Amino acid sequence: MTLTTDEIAEVTRHNVEVWDRCAPTYADGFEALTGGAIDVLLDLAGVGRGTALLDIGTGPGTLIGPALARGAVVRAVDVAPRMVEEARRRNPGVEVDLADAATLPVADGTVDAVTLGFCLHHTGDPTTVLAEVHRVLRPGGRLSLAVWAPMEELEAFGVGFGAVTSVLPPGDDKPPAQPPTLGDTPDAHADLLADAGFVQPMARRLPLSWPLADGAALFDGFDRFIGLGGQPDDVRDRIRTRIDELVRERAGADGVARLANPAIVAAAKRP
Repeated sequence: MTLTTDEIAEVTRHNVEVWDRCAPTYADGFEALTGGAIDVLLDLAGVGRGTALLDIGTGPGTLIGPALARGAVVRAVDVAPRMVEEARRRNPGVEVDLADAATLPVADGTVDAVTLGFCLHHTGDPTTVLAEVHRVLRPGGRLSLAVWAPMEELEAFGVGFGAVTSVLPPGDDKPPAQPPTLGDTPDAHADLLADAGFVQPMARRLPLSWPLADGAALFDGFDRFIGLGGQPDDVRDRIRTRIDELVRERAGADGVARLANPAIVAAAKRP
């Protein structure tokens, strides 16, 4: 599915709105889940000492610190201004640009590696994003990406969405334009990279989970992601209570629920 220019712009506006809301607490919430893919993404992209890395959709800079620890030279971009502010605050001295992944402010063939952690599936024009990645990579350079597995496999997100819909039935508002689907399987993502002109594509499932002692972080994440701030306090309290209940039902003997939320990781090389 290819979106129109107006639909792509709508997806981008929605992404800016959502991730600006999520930025202040992302590092204390969602990052406990997405951070589980850091080492895999850096390994698949071949990031080590001296690697010139571009991290696209950096969020609050989740991958930047670990990449710097490997000796990489890091540059990052994100479309959400508050995420850029967070990434700069956490990683002083690193160049973090406010930019759309479909129009990267990076010269042709100037980076050794590109990482796209949990962002490609949010973009309105993933084909153009991958073309931009191909453009900025040097010959032989590598990219790696992570996206979520199919929704029915995502326990953590299922708890969050389930709690919201049990308290707050869908309204009549027109939903925002949705990003194109990238496919539900590793093979589909390997094919996506091959179709974009990359070679030696690979993809596999990555088991991830979100460890939660209560529903606080999950509620905060969904509160910000969905934008529940306009709801009455009693509605938000009921959603938080329901999330707490669902987390407690899944807790182990140590009182921690480890909610499965697997990903698909993929990688390839620019010829």
